[in-house]
Amino acid sequence: MIVTRRGGALQLVEQVEHGRIAGELAGAWGNAAFEVPTPLHSVRTAAARHDEGWRAWDARVLFDEAERRPLHFTDIDAGEHVRLYRQGVEQVSLADLYSGVLVGMHWTGLYRGRWAAPGAAARVGRSAEDRRLQDEVVAAEELRWIDAKRRAWTSDEPRSVFETQLWHNYELLQFWDLLSLYLAVTPPDEPGTVGAAPQPWGPQLRRLEHGTGPVVLPPVPLRPGGERVAVTVSARAPGTAALDPFPFRAPQEVAVERVVVPDREWSHAELADRVRRARRSTVSWRLVPADGVQR
Repeated sequence: MIVTRRGGALQLVEQVEHGRIAGELAGAWGNAAFEVPTPLHSVRTAAARHDEGWRAWDARVLFDEAERRPLHFTDIDAGEHVRLYRQGVEQVSLADLYSGVLVGMHWTGLYRGRWAAPGAAARVGRSAEDRRLQDEVVAAEELRWIDAKRRAWTSDEPRSVFETQLWHNYELLQFWDLLSLYLAVTPPDEPGTVGAAPQPWGPQLRRLEHGTGPVVLPPVPLRPGGERVAVTVSARAPGTAALDPFPFRAPQEVAVERVVVPDREWSHAELADRVRRARRSTVSWRLVPADGVQR
């Protein structure tokens, strides 16, 4: 569950809802500057289901005993994190082998700084035991990829092209993941912060409170093996986010479904019952080019 605190309330977005939004972003990706990913169906499936393993866990409404509130997704126990993602990777792999590899890359990338550099620190858990568990997971998953990638590779392209495209698609998935999280936690009904310097996006996700200042997402390649660019996202007006450069084929309308509960101390049973019975509401975003020009 993605938890945001605002105005005396807690706003809860399920991980599979966040994934659905990432899938929409994947389906809209591409223009004269940003190449459309291939194989598109499998890539979009991976984006939409990259957090599939959270489905059963969010249905239980994980609980923060110390804070007496819903557990924020970054605070989950490392062992639980491994169990839910392993289940999700298995489920996605049964439906689409290529998608399953991408979701496995996403999972293990969370323990390797999103595969940005050798030796990157884990993002889940802090103890030596957590690190040992995550190292085992990464080693086992990389071994699984050997056979999975061999079976996913077809005669349509050389293996080198297949591998380059696969890692390109992984980096796109990280972009859609982080942009979807931005849309899930940023207040949509406030004007943007004018004149503020963009801040790197990602570390803020451990917080429960968020503003509307501009952020810059990690660089993403324009095409497989091509130039990498960093996209800045700015909340220019209520419900409008401007992207520079703009990576979609047209302006996008994005709706985020959430549950809102009072920001107070709860019992787990009371909270779970409240969330199950609560009416879902939606907030809307419009993603537009920062300079108003669609390329």
